[in-house]
Amino acid sequence: MKIEKFKVLLYLKKSGMDKNGKAPIMGRITVNRTMAQFSCKLSCTPSLWNPRASRLEGKSKEAVESNKDIEQLLLSIQKAFDVLVEKRTDFEAKDVKEALQGSVKTQPPPSLLRGRAYQ
Repeated sequence: MKIEKFKVLLYLKKSGMDKNGKAPIMGRITVNRTMAQFSCKLSCTPSLWNPRASRLEGKSKEAVESNKDIEQLLLSIQKAFDVLVEKRTDFEAKDVKEALQGSVKTQPPPSLLRGRAYQ
């Protein structure tokens, strides 16, 4: 499979703000012409969000910690993508998302793991 496009976009879901005034950070993975959206399980104050950089601005505790978590998330996405590329099979954006989130499809069955440990 030829990868023409791989992109990760992070954005704020301003319509889903919580009672503390924070908006959830959402992600969108694009592989070639397929797209998958997911929740980053992070939220932030909308005034700190920089949409161009997909990061929080400033040196506040919230900004520093959230930016660290975002960086870890992006590294995990890249790692999941690299693993799928190494398999040399066709895949879509949803497959990267499932690999990132630890889908049952992407992990070996537990019985196989147990069988190898005792042999």
